[in-house]
Amino acid sequence: MSHMIKGANVPVPTEVLRVAVSRLAQSGSPAVDASALLLDAVGKVRGDADLVFYNQPQHPSGAVRHLGATEGGGQLAQWLELDLARIEPVVQRVVIAASCEGGTFGAVPGLYVQAVSAASGAPVAHYPVVDAAAETAFVLGEFYRRDGVWKFRAVGQGWATGLAGLATDFGIVVDGAAPAPVAAPAQAPAHAAPAYAPTYQQPQPAPAYQQPGPAPAYQQPGPAPAYQQPHPAPAYQQPQPAMPQAAAPQDAQPQVPHPAAPQDARPVSFGPEFPVYVQRGRGQGVVSVDGLPEGPVLVELWHQGEGYTCVYTLNRRNKDDDLLFNTTLVDLRGSAAVHHKGNRPLRLRVDADNDWTVQIRPVSVARELGEGLQGRGPEVLTYRGKLADLDVSFAGDEDGDDEGGSMSIYTAPAGTVHEDKRDLLMYEVGRLNQTFPLTEGPLILLIEADGAWSLRARPLPTPDPVIAQRTGMYEGRGEQTVTLVNPTPGRPCLLDYTIVSEDSWGYRTELLDEYDEAETFLEGSQDGDTGRVVAFREGQAEIRIRIKGAGDWSLRPMPLEHAPPLQGPVEGVGRAVFRHTGAPMMLTLERTSRDETPLVVNSVQTGGRTAITAQAGNGRRPVSGPVWVQNGECYVSVRAPGETAWKLTPAAAQSAGSFDRKIEGRGYTLVYYSGPGADLVFKGDGGVIGAVWGLDASFEPVDRLQVGPGKFRVAGPGFLQVRIAGKWELSV
Repeated sequence: MSHMIKGANVPVPTEVLRVAVSRLAQSGSPAVDASALLLDAVGKVRGDADLVFYNQPQHPSGAVRHLGATEGGGQLAQWLELDLARIEPVVQRVVIAASCEGGTFGAVPGLYVQAVSAASGAPVAHYPVVDAAAETAFVLGEFYRRDGVWKFRAVGQGWATGLAGLATDFGIVVDGAAPAPVAAPAQAPAHAAPAYAPTYQQPQPAPAYQQPGPAPAYQQPGPAPAYQQPHPAPAYQQPQPAMPQAAAPQDAQPQVPHPAAPQDARPVSFGPEFPVYVQRGRGQGVVSVDGLPEGPVLVELWHQGEGYTCVYTLNRRNKDDDLLFNTTLVDLRGSAAVHHKGNRPLRLRVDADNDWTVQIRPVSVARELGEGLQGRGPEVLTYRGKLADLDVSFAGDEDGDDEGGSMSIYTAPAGTVHEDKRDLLMYEVGRLNQTFPLTEGPLILLIEADGAWSLRARPLPTPDPVIAQRTGMYEGRGEQTVTLVNPTPGRPCLLDYTIVSEDSWGYRTELLDEYDEAETFLEGSQDGDTGRVVAFREGQAEIRIRIKGAGDWSLRPMPLEHAPPLQGPVEGVGRAVFRHTGAPMMLTLERTSRDETPLVVNSVQTGGRTAITAQAGNGRRPVSGPVWVQNGECYVSVRAPGETAWKLTPAAAQSAGSFDRKIEGRGYTLVYYSGPGADLVFKGDGGVIGAVWGLDASFEPVDRLQVGPGKFRVAGPGFLQVRIAGKWELSV
């Protein structure tokens, strides 16, 4: 069990847990009362019975109880008991809250919440609150279901309006309480809300927690309850280091060390945290919230009954700006997100036919898409998972028209919902059951729908690096970053690849360096879906490749010796690699298919250095060039799309065209100048830019003699490489 920070979450065992809301037993500090709220899928209680506290100490299901208070080891603690296995399926979250009498939570010393196993007493979650201020009610944490597993999240959110204000925001009607209170820290003015209370919250007798009752048990003298262990106190009652009584700046607080959490338990910032703002009304209305930080903001809308509901943001000129809601769904409970600039109040215009409630909340409270969720209408979700196929079902609109209604899903990276950052994942009209590729989280999903929907995320298989290294085959599907291991460290190797493009734009792979800087490696438009390439050019032990826009793919590194020898004319299609052993030579490249796609041949050395040999033009005219050979061996790499066919014809260097006064040609060519030192003139056809390179004895291009038409000097006889797409002429 680790000490948690705000926003973190950890799995907890599905068993009976005892939860302590604890503080230091310092004279004169405010009293703290603990409570639990059982919430449904939309974050509301079903009635007053879903609030468990000292005057209503047991939930009707028996799954949640208030056990009273204990004192020992310099600590005061109020205890709750949760039997997670008995909690009703409709309950998705159990919020652990507290209210403060005679002061504020900023004056409560050493406040923390801790959950322990009732059977063993072993702690399973511990969250110390270090940033409380002028709040009089506080949500310390919550237990919530995720993919059949219970987890605990450290929340740390306060209200300036006490337990009544907290309870109201979770759906409990408080008779005589101030309408629509705002959970705000004292340093920010509390927002007043209209006095109107919507009719769909049925009036009830004042709930038990408003009735006068005895003081909390920890103020009563007497023996400890039976469940309390005899002194000395058990480990979970040991005193904790005292926290400052007044909240200091966050960076001034001592940091409690905590070990690395599992991937899905690492805190993710989906946006700024701030107190909840609630406003209710009927028909036309304006919502204005000041003091919100910059970043994504969740706007939740409830609208009772039938009719039309529309919500716009308002710009600086008080004109309609972004459309957040536009729906006729009956009894709407939906959410949308807006990227607030933070430099002025967030203002919304509400146009509705009936009673409505607007809540402004952090995006972090949105439902999380684990492997599946169901919903209705517009909603904002969060996603922390890996690459997945997202199965989307949409029932169409609620008028019974199979062709009516639409659904769209946008995704945005965590921390922003700005329009420039959103990607359209899908948009369909009418009923649908389709699958869409979902990128890796953390993401914010913005759903717009005219009816009921369900989502199911099926994570893509992740290559096992141990198995891949043992078998030499890396396989997967969709966008991923994969680490390949060199079978011959210190030398380049071959890489066989099969990458199926997911869409018409084709796939793209990138080599990533240690700083995640990307360099293009393979592209579907130029390298085809299958082929072979020289990889690990610098002999690295490992390389990281990021794959984008792909469906199924497989990668297999192999030693260079698997390249076939180039011993005579050879024909092929797409990318290929050959091994050449011997002296430098000339190579003729010819396109044999009727296409005009790129076609290039390179010479690759065993140390990874590369030089261009020849590049074919759009037609089928043969071109030639030098094969650079270092230390008696090199590799010849053909780059071509999968449908491009070609032919390679090796020849001795002496078969290259020779001249001492003048020579003409077309396209890439290897030539030999046999005359003495002289000035040569290079001309290109129709202004086509070309270049002339001087070669050394190994045919390495070592001297770029001329770029474009003009005069250059040669010292004497030697091989020259002409690189130009059109006609050319060399003359003394």
